[in-house]
Amino acid sequence: MKTIGYIRVSTNRQKLSISNQISEIKKWSKTNTGKVDLIEIIQDEGISGDALVRTGFDKMVMMIENKEIDAVVCLNLSRIGRKAAQTLELINKCLDKEVALIDLQDGTDTRTAGGRMSVKMRAVIYEEELFRIRENIRSVIRYKKDNGLKYNGRVAYGLYDKNGVLHEDEFEMKIVRNMKNLKSRGHSLYRIAKKLNENDIDTKERGLNGWSTQQVKNTLKYHYGASTVGYR
Repeated sequence: MKTIGYIRVSTNRQKLSISNQISEIKKWSKTNTGKVDLIEIIQDEGISGDALVRTGFDKMVMMIENKEIDAVVCLNLSRIGRKAAQTLELINKCLDKEVALIDLQDGTDTRTAGGRMSVKMRAVIYEEELFRIRENIRSVIRYKKDNGLKYNGRVAYGLYDKNGVLHEDEFEMKIVRNMKNLKSRGHSLYRIAKKLNENDIDTKERGLNGWSTQQVKNTLKYHYGASTVGYR
């Protein structure tokens, strides 16, 4: 059975996860010596499960469509994707091309009726899990922002971090209020950025390129909400 392994990690820091997935797939292949010919292990590194573009995933799909393989093995179905529609589409494509989809963690195999039913049900469960995780993250960010706590690695313009608590920077907040005033008077984001640069107002990072329209937009959106930014 000509087989490929598929592994994915959502961040480049998850090196241990990569090694673990490769190890488990190779171990499974060795225990099935004579039945399985593991020709390749395809990787998508630093890619979210619901990302629209995944080079490794696309390569795998092409191999399935061209009937170059007999099976795809992964450590867990969630490693393939967390969009139920995308995962179900892959499962159906495998069925159409008579390519087995094997989940090592749960021991399911789409060559059996029970295996097909199991992976389809879990495709929906994984998508709901992703939604729940995102909602939890949003709740934590909202709580920290509402309580003046630092919630990521970067501090917004107009604030400074002291022991994990955010405080207003008096000078920067004057600039922020001026930016809002200019926007309310009809200035575009580009004109506001240009004006800041002409007046030698440093960005938070004090970069040589000065203010960009995106930085102005992010600053206004952070302090006053998306409705203040508009479309210009």
